[in-house]
Amino acid sequence: MLKHKQWPRRLNYVIRKIVTLLTVGIWIGIFVAGLWPFNFFPKNRIRWLPGGAGLHFDGYGQVFSSVPLFSPRAPDTTAEATIELVFTPSKSYNTASTVFSLVNQDEVSFAIGQSLTNLFLQGSFTQGGGKPVVKLWIDDVCGHAQELFVTVTLDARHVDVYLDGQLARSFPVSTRAGNLSGKVFVGHSVEDGGRWSGTVAQLAISEGTLDAAEISRRHEQWTRTRHLDRDMSHRGAAYDFVTPAADFVRNAGETGPDLIIPKIFRVSKPTVLEWPGHFNRSVAVDAVVNIVGFVPFGLVTCLCLRFWTGWSISRCVAMTILAGASVSLTIELLQALLPTRDSSLADVVTNILGTVIGAGAAVIDKLG
Repeated sequence: MLKHKQWPRRLNYVIRKIVTLLTVGIWIGIFVAGLWPFNFFPKNRIRWLPGGAGLHFDGYGQVFSSVPLFSPRAPDTTAEATIELVFTPSKSYNTASTVFSLVNQDEVSFAIGQSLTNLFLQGSFTQGGGKPVVKLWIDDVCGHAQELFVTVTLDARHVDVYLDGQLARSFPVSTRAGNLSGKVFVGHSVEDGGRWSGTVAQLAISEGTLDAAEISRRHEQWTRTRHLDRDMSHRGAAYDFVTPAADFVRNAGETGPDLIIPKIFRVSKPTVLEWPGHFNRSVAVDAVVNIVGFVPFGLVTCLCLRFWTGWSISRCVAMTILAGASVSLTIELLQALLPTRDSSLADVVTNILGTVIGAGAAVIDKLG
């Protein structure tokens, strides 16, 4: 039986063991959560839907061309083009990403995308007086998980957006030719936050603009037959996503490349410690999760250093913060090698903040 004076020593030993085990467990958990699922060669997440419904993209899914669509043209010249995109947006989509984009040198030159329930066009547009515009918005059209037939006509005076054959918005902006050249990407974007989920059934990009009557006729044809005749009067590319294919989607148009369907998903433009380009709900949620996740890390690491070293409280806190920064930075650098993870400088900052809060709680406990 232990003597009365031995109880504090035994209890202190047990507490040290518990704190040490918690520290080891939390460190392991932090690395697992930061790097899971440890998949350096993930499968391209796409699947063909039955009944000609289209090709479904599940976040990390992508098809693309290996060479640019159309020959490069002087970026300061005007352009006329028509883009037809038939897609079904994800009803629960809570971020922003392109559905289709043209990419020059890893930069998006033109795109059609979904942001929450809104549709947007991205490119280098110019308003009257030369004022640049990056995005054009059509609100509340993507919130019902229903197929949309989107037709966009672009020229030197305006950009018109038709939904299901009817004019939805006309923007008084001009479009330059540099917008309409580049590699074709469908699904996951080359830019941050590119994890789009939804289904694409048809994509056509052609030079020249269609009039309202022709746009309405083509929508009616698609509704009846789920097929669009090739536009003989305008040169361009047309991709049919209703017929399953294994390795590529053939271009049925007059010019332009086929689209490759890769087996393995790879990020087209890997990023390392990138700061979020915009603040939205997803960024805010990530920040809260990162802070909360590293509070226990800071607390138990600081306590463990206090129990097993003879360091002062200030030194324990400083070493804990250094450890939190080192662990977070290591995880984020390793995430750059994982195609389904994003290497973010904001994550490092919020992880350090969580570590500081946790270490501060250990100090408060000591002072108390």
